[in-house]
Amino acid sequence: MRIPTGLRVWLTLSMAAIALMVSLIAIAVHTGLEVHGTVKRAADRTRAAAQQAAFLAGRAATEASGDVTVLRTDRALAALFESALAGDPTLLDLAVIDPSHIAIAHSNPALIGQRVDDRPRLEALESGDVLAQTLRLLGAPQTYDEVVDLRAGNQPFGEVRVGVSTTLLREQLIASLRVGLWVIAAGVLIAILMAVLSAQVITTRVRAVVTGLERFRAGQFGYRLAVEGQDELALLASSINALGERLESARQRAAAGETDTGELLAATGQLSAWAKVASGLAHEMADPMQAAALHLGHLRRKWKEPPPEAQRHIQVLEDELKRLEQIVLGFRRFVMLGEMHSQWFDLRALLEEVATRARENAVGRRIEVALEADQAPGRFWGDPSLLRQALSNLVSNAEQAMRGGGRLTLSARPAGDDGIDLVVSDEGVGMPPEVLARVFDLYFTTKSEGTGIGLAVVKQVAQLHGGRVELRSQPGEGTAITIRLPVRTPHLVSVA
Repeated sequence: MRIPTGLRVWLTLSMAAIALMVSLIAIAVHTGLEVHGTVKRAADRTRAAAQQAAFLAGRAATEASGDVTVLRTDRALAALFESALAGDPTLLDLAVIDPSHIAIAHSNPALIGQRVDDRPRLEALESGDVLAQTLRLLGAPQTYDEVVDLRAGNQPFGEVRVGVSTTLLREQLIASLRVGLWVIAAGVLIAILMAVLSAQVITTRVRAVVTGLERFRAGQFGYRLAVEGQDELALLASSINALGERLESARQRAAAGETDTGELLAATGQLSAWAKVASGLAHEMADPMQAAALHLGHLRRKWKEPPPEAQRHIQVLEDELKRLEQIVLGFRRFVMLGEMHSQWFDLRALLEEVATRARENAVGRRIEVALEADQAPGRFWGDPSLLRQALSNLVSNAEQAMRGGGRLTLSARPAGDDGIDLVVSDEGVGMPPEVLARVFDLYFTTKSEGTGIGLAVVKQVAQLHGGRVELRSQPGEGTAITIRLPVRTPHLVSVA
């Protein structure tokens, strides 16, 4: 059985797209961090250079008694200009200007004595978020100045300006990004290759599952899938193997004349059909019931003092609506049986849970709940939800059969070499012989408020698990209902 090409392509493309998306996010984050870091480092270096230039210029002017012309030939200031430009590739120029914006000293000697135009301040480059800083660096070339006022003694005589260029910053940013982008690009390629390989592995395992199902459809119930890992596909393979074991066991029993080959499948199909009918009925009945209850409530509120005859009719309507509501709830519980979800679980813990709830419900009703679960297997293969529902139905029936109180016993007993009996017994009123033959029929009930669904659910749950239900009851002596289930032995499977 071949998996359609579309599935393989879809898996490959989707996983590759996820890898690419993650990589693009990583590139965006890396770029943003680099932009912010580049701007921050450049601003710090520019401010440091401006402070050093201001210190040297102020000291030289003070020593010359305010004669700022000495700055044109000051060797310390010239050495600072030269070393700053050489050590920081993002700096464009350094200058000392007088109050009339004429350059007293400049890193470009040709501009000494020339007018220096105003440029945006360095704070404008740092402002905004990372996106705004990125747009400034990648946009039109611009130079930003760090400005420090100058004083000779107590007299201001100009300012220092250190310009940083976005063109030079962009070159440094690209240089720092290049290595990171190459690493990310390599990561993208590796991620895409891993995605393609993962998609191939998944499709191979899906193909194995489909092959197993095709073998079962052809009647090859002895075929087994290899269980690899502990993920959902491994669980699916285990479930299919379990289904194969049950079908093969049913076929072997049929060959020995013990049971019908299609018993399990027929029960499952019948149950699924009943579940669909119950679901439809519950849906169709819910809306009319809600409307009737709503209007009956309005009638109650508006008719404060109805005549006794009308009061009796209203009460009958309310009681019947409540009974219909219980029937709908029973339908919804029956819908749960449309599909089995088998797994390994602790049967002893499940019995303890059911007994605990029974004790809570029995408070104040003189009912003693006893649990005998020491012989229940710790690991049992089945559907815990369905078994919990079946046992709860039996416990509820037992409690209702003991109106005057009594002992309710929930027990687990070995049944041969490969079986377990789950028994719910009571000391209630018991059942007459004419009732015993019909108690498991759907909708049959002897209770005025019953739905006739509870015991039918118990029977269907037992059949779905490959078991059966046995009933023993005598009027006045109580009832014992046994769910006899097969027990599977846990076995090791190969794990790749």
